Amino acid sequence: MTADEKDDSLQKMFVRLTHLYYRQAFLTMKETELHPKQFPLICLVEEREGISQREISDVLKISAPTVAVSVKRLEKTGMLERRNDEKDQRVMRIYLTEKGRRLTKTMKRYFEDNEKAMFQGFSESELCLMKRFFKQMAENLEGVTRC
Repeated sequence: MTADEKDDSLQKMFVRLTHLYYRQAFLTMKETELHPKQFPLICLVEEREGISQREISDVLKISAPTVAVSVKRLEKTGMLERRNDEKDQRVMRIYLTEKGRRLTKTMKRYFEDNEKAMFQGFSESELCLMKRFFKQMAENLEGVTRC
């Protein structure tokens, strides 16, 4: 395999794309108190006000300690708040604050603009195929287990 063929490997291209995507996300979020990887958590809380930390962990497939740290940080920034469940005081429910709602709305617009830029020039059928490929790649990786 030549050096050019190695540079064109799918894995290398995917890593480059991921790097460019996160670089753009960091630039977009530079003026906020959010990390790009916290955005899915914020969006989930927006969709499911009153969700528990355990539910966040299950839906986003991230560890409970990671969720706890993220929620704590987002609470310190004033974007989220925790409240005891009305029926079960042992369970904490997570809610967006007004600041969190405003920021989420703004960030969604930024990410929509980034997505438009990233996928410009692709036809609807190409985008449909890409979605199918991404879904299959995620399923393939979710099925991989290591010792």
